[in-house]
Amino acid sequence: MTRPIVWLPQNEIGNSPSSPVLLAQGPYAGQLVVGDVTYGGLQRVYLDEVEGQYQGAVFRHTQGLEAGVNEVTLGPDGAVYVGGVGAGGNWGQEGKLTYGLQKLTPNGTSAFEVKQMRATANGFDLEYTEPISAETAARLAGAYQVTQWRYGATSQYGGPKLDLETLTVTRAVLAANGRTVRLRIPGLKENRVVHVRSPRPFSAADGEQLWNTEAWYTLNEIPGRVSQPQTFFEAEEGRTVGVGLATDHAAYSGAGFAAGFADDGASTRISVDVPEAGNHDLAMRYSNGPNPFSGPKQLSLYVNGKRIEQTVFPSTVTWEEWGTVTSRAHLRRGRNIVEYRKESADSGHVNLDVLAVRPRGERITLFDGGDLTEWQHTDGREPEWTLAGNTMTVRGGDLRTVQAFGDFRLHVEFNLPLYPPEVTGQQRANSGVYLQDRYEIQVLDSFGVDPPQNNDSAAIYTQKAPDVNAARPPQTWQTYDIEYRQARYDAAGVKVANPRVTVVWNGVTVHDDVEILGPTGGSRPEGPAAGAIRLQDHGNPVQYRNIWIKPLDG
Repeated sequence: MTRPIVWLPQNEIGNSPSSPVLLAQGPYAGQLVVGDVTYGGLQRVYLDEVEGQYQGAVFRHTQGLEAGVNEVTLGPDGAVYVGGVGAGGNWGQEGKLTYGLQKLTPNGTSAFEVKQMRATANGFDLEYTEPISAETAARLAGAYQVTQWRYGATSQYGGPKLDLETLTVTRAVLAANGRTVRLRIPGLKENRVVHVRSPRPFSAADGEQLWNTEAWYTLNEIPGRVSQPQTFFEAEEGRTVGVGLATDHAAYSGAGFAAGFADDGASTRISVDVPEAGNHDLAMRYSNGPNPFSGPKQLSLYVNGKRIEQTVFPSTVTWEEWGTVTSRAHLRRGRNIVEYRKESADSGHVNLDVLAVRPRGERITLFDGGDLTEWQHTDGREPEWTLAGNTMTVRGGDLRTVQAFGDFRLHVEFNLPLYPPEVTGQQRANSGVYLQDRYEIQVLDSFGVDPPQNNDSAAIYTQKAPDVNAARPPQTWQTYDIEYRQARYDAAGVKVANPRVTVVWNGVTVHDDVEILGPTGGSRPEGPAAGAIRLQDHGNPVQYRNIWIKPLDG
């Protein structure tokens, strides 16, 4: 599926769009008007070409017509002719006639509204039809509200807003012509719908109020930005056969997950683009609960039509837990088709959530000061931790990685706030780094504690204290370098070896190949499936930066 020039958000700016027509003259020459059968009226689309990709903004243009708009055409007289239609059910605009034919004649004037909306390297230029009043210009930055989201291609009619974020306009500059406003909006992402609203009062120099207060811009490309390869591909957005979109198990990514791999031939085919040919890791996030049986389950993996392997999905113990199983495959440059298919030799009965595609064996940057696409809250929400500079600050609940990991090396840097002396013990800048979402390495202000206890910083929480206290004072950056070997299970799912961990704290080895005896507090159950990295929100504003992980061959 190619990217659209504009998305028309359902029940906001459209529902059943009809015949787009390119305007050839007048103040909106070069723009489209689009009718809609059930939403009604005409919507206007400004076309913007960026990096060779068409994209643009859609605005409300006119309503008040006598029927839902089924046909739009331009007459030789320059008028717009609109054909209306309506019938029972939802086929027609509510409260209008079931037929109509109207002529809209330009009268040489235009309302005060956004005429054009163009993407820039860090925001948008909004050109209005008239100069802006001095009163509005004096409060421009605060005059705009901005959100962004994306859509996934699923079998639903319409679809939920995914990765919904609220953004802030940090700067708004009025050009010398008095009509063009340049907005700086940090955090804009490609392949998003950006909704910009200018609530009234928002007036022109002659006192006229803004006619249309909203714009929906489809941001396929950001000018001058080097696009990063896509990492995550939603299984439910693939081309599915015998598989449905489900949402009944929590903490999924995207719109839901692909469920129903029961009958032979059930599959999801995921289109994956990579910039360079080579060996890649295909890390599929899945759940494998007890029904209709407990234990490992299988699907067949195909890449570009060739069967690669029978992929085995270890038990996640319950359907509410998510694991990741990683396969290796050679991908060609550009478009590839990755398919998970139930065949006669496969058990099926797993849920597939999201596929992470990365070059084979690469070190994975989990956070480097940019976005939080590698993370989600444990209930599946988009991350709400505060970003500033190259750090993120704890707020709104624990975060965990979307992808799960088996054996790995992990690097984490953290900074603890300074509390007064009367704040003691577990209240002093408490957080934690959970390995596989099961075993916590404590984060705490333990500077000067001697000897450290099994609930102090760098402890394997409640199991083993660090061998020495290598803590630095609060408000200084500290590091954990962790090498982890996951627990081993036999074919029957019985644990035969506990996990082991080495922790280097600020350059000092404080655990040297130590056996972890079982889950620590607040952890997911043990099991053979890989687990995520989790960062704990214990109510203290701990900061994190420069987090990376290097998966190790088991």
